Amino acid sequence: MSAQHVTSAGVNLPRSQPPAISANFLSRKHLFPLFESNVPGATLVIAPAGFGKTTLVAEWAQASTRPVFWYTVDEADTMQDFQAHVIASVTSYFPNFFEGVAQLEHYEPGESIKLLANAIGQLSGEFNFVIDAGRTENYEIAPFAQLIADSVPNNSHLVIIRRNTPLTSLARYAAVGNLSLITSEDLKFSQNEVEIIAAINNVDLVHNGNAKELAMCEGWPAAIQLMCRNIQKGNTHTTFSAAVAANINPLGILAIETYNTLSESSRAKLLKLSIIEEFDLEIASIILGQDFSEEFLNRLTTDGVFVTASTTSNRTYRFNPIVFEALAQIPQEGSTDVKEINRNLAELFVLRNDLTKALNFAYIGQDRNAFTEIFRSSIRQMAAIGRGDLLIKWAHFAGDDSSYGEIMKKTIKVVGHLVKSDFQNAEALASELEYIAGLSPEGGLLNRLSAMVKANVYFARGDFERACLSLDIAISKLEKSDSLDSTDLLSLLRLRARKAFLHDEFVDLAQAFADAKTLTDDGDKGFISYQLACIQSMVLYAEGRYFQAAETAQIAITQADDASYVGINGPLDAMMVLARTQLEASNLNDCIETLGEIMFQAKEWEIWPWFFMAEGTLIRIRISQGSLAMSSQLISKQRELLTTLHTPNQLSWLVDMSEVFLRLTTSDWQRAQELVRRMPQIELVRQIKNHIEYEHDPKKALATVAALPENTVREKINKWITEAGINIDHENLALKSLSKALELGAENGYHEYFIRQTGMYPLVVKAAAAKPTIYMEGLVQAMTARIHTINSDSGEIDEKLTQRELEILKHLTTGNPISAIAKTLHISQNTMKTHLRNTYRKLEVDGRHSAVEKAKKLLLI
Repeated sequence: MSAQHVTSAGVNLPRSQPPAISANFLSRKHLFPLFESNVPGATLVIAPAGFGKTTLVAEWAQASTRPVFWYTVDEADTMQDFQAHVIASVTSYFPNFFEGVAQLEHYEPGESIKLLANAIGQLSGEFNFVIDAGRTENYEIAPFAQLIADSVPNNSHLVIIRRNTPLTSLARYAAVGNLSLITSEDLKFSQNEVEIIAAINNVDLVHNGNAKELAMCEGWPAAIQLMCRNIQKGNTHTTFSAAVAANINPLGILAIETYNTLSESSRAKLLKLSIIEEFDLEIASIILGQDFSEEFLNRLTTDGVFVTASTTSNRTYRFNPIVFEALAQIPQEGSTDVKEINRNLAELFVLRNDLTKALNFAYIGQDRNAFTEIFRSSIRQMAAIGRGDLLIKWAHFAGDDSSYGEIMKKTIKVVGHLVKSDFQNAEALASELEYIAGLSPEGGLLNRLSAMVKANVYFARGDFERACLSLDIAISKLEKSDSLDSTDLLSLLRLRARKAFLHDEFVDLAQAFADAKTLTDDGDKGFISYQLACIQSMVLYAEGRYFQAAETAQIAITQADDASYVGINGPLDAMMVLARTQLEASNLNDCIETLGEIMFQAKEWEIWPWFFMAEGTLIRIRISQGSLAMSSQLISKQRELLTTLHTPNQLSWLVDMSEVFLRLTTSDWQRAQELVRRMPQIELVRQIKNHIEYEHDPKKALATVAALPENTVREKINKWITEAGINIDHENLALKSLSKALELGAENGYHEYFIRQTGMYPLVVKAAAAKPTIYMEGLVQAMTARIHTINSDSGEIDEKLTQRELEILKHLTTGNPISAIAKTLHISQNTMKTHLRNTYRKLEVDGRHSAVEKAKKLLLI
């Protein structure tokens, strides 16, 4: 499994574990006291290549009583790779750790570092955290080095391995005296260690000038070991001193000399393998072909000079960095063979979903056709899993220097910004594409590509009007030459379905699904199946088939989790369906958890409609439970958040929906009607308007209700409940309609819907008595509990205010003197004071200002 995403328990990432120590290594336990032992604390191990930094720390870590979280840096790593390796390392000790940080990849890098550090800080015990950057620099993670060091929790001891002194400040450790520095002077071999190494390699230090040869190394561990190896093989004419004098890397010289002691066959194999620094048996078999031999790899590992092996279950081999750097200077012979190897490696990493390595190998192999094929076939996969960074990185190589090639590069870049949720740059580049479209033969297609990008941008911002206009352009009947790929069209139809779902436009939703099913499935079948499942879950919910909707939504969410679909391709729509079905089943704890996940992801991906819909649903749950004051405050906070979104949007109605629900609960029909007049024609608005019409003209309403459609489960139940409400004074008629609704509701997962019909409680009790099923008995119990909760824990005052007291409260908000208010209400000042005392007592406040504040929270004014 690739390290491109934050990984879960069980994932095997070799660089997340300390490297294996060669069987013939020289133990250096006497250096352990040089390490800082306190927590929090830090140890820097700084020395040039070949001083045994990593081996020393690995031996120290092995002897430590504390768990060791290890990360070996690779120059191609992204921030997601850093997260993946750290999480895999922690998970090897704490199997459930991943569950708490599963969505970490959706945060900005700085925030993700802090959250990961906080999660480790919550673990019980003390730990060692090793960052091994002794082999290479990484320029993507480097800007965050200081933040990483500062964020290491106080229950961890930080060890940094480097070839040179870092710019990172560790003042927090120095200030408390818990900072240690181990340098090349500390790591040099003592004379005794030189003698031990010589003895291991059967090198005679008395004769043949061998002692003088080794003395030139001045205690440099790798140099001494390589020199001993060369002497043992009879290669005593080393150019080490000449390399030092000429300021040439002497270790490279020694490494090549050691390499030259091998047989021609072994040299050829080793040189071939050096195309990659870290490999497993499958990679080795691709590189070596018919020359592959596991026995050969094991001999290299046992020797310990050229290659080491990991201790993980999936055995992974890694070159000694000195040897690897030296071999990289030797040109690979047989360019055709090398090109084929690179192509095969690229294909392997595509299968492993490690697109970074796949593209690197295709590019290094200088096979533009292979690169283009891999890149183009992977574009949609990279977009689906949110790897906009890779799309932007490789876009430059995706086309030639022709005008068409430049357009291809821009197109890929705009998609990269889109799937990264960098909507501002995506919109700007899409507008640039529109301009180019006017000058290009591909103008029609470019216009549609631009419209596709903008439709997603506008939807994410909640600018539904412009999203629909862009969708109309992108999905309009096309000339064949201007057609989008069927996978792109499916994504657009899903976007149209999302908009329809949010607005309760059930006919448009069903049409989008019907159109989606007519598209050819000539793309990624897994992604197509996922997209269709998301749309179908919304359709099933809209039809009122909640059991099936929940099942389909869960399938889509599982597909998304398995394939790592995120951002605009994430499963927020299916998650919203699941949350609503959980709510309808009265599984409130599960529903609240799902809604929380939606809010978390929607905020990180900046797809605001789902955030406000999820939070609004949470607010309406609280209202139904009687928490009116808290709900009012949450609605106010939603409106405040809306003011911080500095792009055009039509999101305010999602907040209005919660307030309407609140106003209806408190019987504030005047405010509810004000809100309804500015809201789109969602189902709640239609129901309120029908109710108002019934109140105004009952006879006309009867005909209107009779004409309501009965095509879906939802339509039937809504119609029958409305009939029951209209006939509430005619029990037999009302009970007949209610019973039909209850029977169909039981078959399709309706529960919460009926619980909310508290005004029909006596009828529901009678229906349950007439047909005492488990479903009906549970429904009556739940309704009884809900009514009790509303009455006893409504957040309202225990003793109701009189009409006169409410009038006085409203006048208190004007700031007018008490005497003026009394005069306005035509009451004496003494009577006024009596009313005020009673009002303050009932509100449990101590004066005018606190009374006004409390009344506003309770929605009394």
